[in-house]
Amino acid sequence: MAVQDIDTLVHLLDDPDAVVYDAVASRFLEQGTGTIPHLEKVWAHSRDANIRERIEAIIRQIHLQDALQGMQQWIGGQQHNLLEGAYWIAKQHYPNLRLPQLQNAIDDILKDIWVATSDETLPILNKLNIFNHLFYRTHLYTHTAETLNPAYCFINRVLETKCGNNVSLGLLYLHLAQQAGFPMYGVCLPGAFLLAYTNTSGKVVCYVNPFRNGIWAGKQEVTNYLQQRGFTCRPEYYTPCDNVTVILRLAEYIVFAYERGNNMPQADIYRAFLPLFGNRITNFIED
Repeated sequence: MAVQDIDTLVHLLDDPDAVVYDAVASRFLEQGTGTIPHLEKVWAHSRDANIRERIEAIIRQIHLQDALQGMQQWIGGQQHNLLEGAYWIAKQHYPNLRLPQLQNAIDDILKDIWVATSDETLPILNKLNIFNHLFYRTHLYTHTAETLNPAYCFINRVLETKCGNNVSLGLLYLHLAQQAGFPMYGVCLPGAFLLAYTNTSGKVVCYVNPFRNGIWAGKQEVTNYLQQRGFTCRPEYYTPCDNVTVILRLAEYIVFAYERGNNMPQADIYRAFLPLFGNRITNFIED
């Protein structure tokens, strides 16, 4: 869109007719993120509070649209790299975030894991112990006590603070494991997110709890967890899920965290991501 056309649309932003405003907003949304720099300049030089407020609203809508489109493309793609999926979730809240920033932030720990676990003769549990030592003790990742603070849901904040909640810390752990060649997948239980280490035939060898320093356990421990909390021991609670479902669990957790913090506008923003995942179920809350 030419600068002159943008200026023309901006001049219509103070029109009291809601139909006119909706039409103008739709034009900006059609053009996408390319119009944001000019809108920001207009906002900075305008003294009209109404225009500034409307520009802010349009920019927020553009950012949300950009994040939703990126997520939709990721879901429809073939790779389903977890870091990229988490990036699109975080980008809605941090519009200037770039994927290479996240990739660069994990390079050191990923190299350490590759080197230390590359010996194919190492037993699985030995590899897990090495991984846990590097992740929790060498690189000092840990769980947050503020489990319902939405800030700890965003992957860039997890990398910056080295602190995350059950889902976000588990997601980072899982991404690193997968990148290092571990046959590991997410496991979604009501109220908990675990990881499953599988053998060559896809059978679960053990479950890993990323929120408890990577402690590993068997099927019985999962059963005990479910029974202690009054949940039905359904087969899907023991079954590894794909990476798209893991990102859905992250989005659901963010909505839940914002709702518990009584921040309904932010909850609604992230609720807009959920329909993109179709009929997938993460067992976030047992029916």
